[in-house]
Amino acid sequence: MKNILTIAFFVIIVGLFIVFLRWINTTTSYSFFVAGHVYGDANLKSMHLHPPFKDAFPYIQSHHDMAFGIFTGDIVKKAQPQYFETFLAEINDLDLPYYIAPGNHDVANMDLYESLFGDKQRENKTYAAFTKENDLFILLDGNLDEWSITGEQLEFVRNTIEYFGAKSRNIFVFVHQLIWWNKHNEFKNVVTNWPPNNPDTNNYWTVVEPMLVSLNKPVYLFAGDLGGNQIASAFMYHKQDNLNYVGSGMGHGKDDNFVIVHVDKTGVVDLEMVALQGEKNRFGKPQDHLLP
Repeated sequence: MKNILTIAFFVIIVGLFIVFLRWINTTTSYSFFVAGHVYGDANLKSMHLHPPFKDAFPYIQSHHDMAFGIFTGDIVKKAQPQYFETFLAEINDLDLPYYIAPGNHDVANMDLYESLFGDKQRENKTYAAFTKENDLFILLDGNLDEWSITGEQLEFVRNTIEYFGAKSRNIFVFVHQLIWWNKHNEFKNVVTNWPPNNPDTNNYWTVVEPMLVSLNKPVYLFAGDLGGNQIASAFMYHKQDNLNYVGSGMGHGKDDNFVIVHVDKTGVVDLEMVALQGEKNRFGKPQDHLLP
């Protein structure tokens, strides 16, 4: 009887191991890029993408597992048809799917933005979610209520987290504004592209952050409202609890940057910070940069 139980136990273990191997083999590694403020220098009268970012297209394309890109806002300087047409024509050269967490410049003409980039299956909403290889992606619109996530958007986030959160390996959240910033917390010395636009308060710390912490899984929040001018911080990274805060952007012409996120088969995340001037890896890892 003891030998039979031992054999049965062995068979179960082998069976579970085979299932695990099959799961590993059907889960692939992938990468995606995150780029903010890609219209670049606010002082230039140009409808085009930031030239150094366009020059980085071959580097992005050189990653064989590059699955898509995510723009963290301000894809155009002016929300006018010819600006969006130029963006669409130029980004087509990248030949990758992409998603957008809109910036304030993008939604200055909300009707036009919604018609071009809104979620067609959800009445052209400017916030969305999707999954990739057991990872959850949430794109927020921080423009709808002065950096707060409220109303239908908040309900959407709650429902998405409730349905997908427990089964996800990683949660990636994208928004243009540094919604975690305020003048009294640890992020107070991070300078956004236009500080007068920063509201005194929003509901990130009282409503959104507790939801993300409660997941007890790795969460990565990306914002793109940095690096656009001489006073703005070029980038930022901070880890707190299970949350990783990443800010990046471009336009200043000195320390322009974007981020490539690598996710291996097991869900381990590696962040690559790409400089648009000088050696591409000269900044090291985002984790190398402490808050000012």
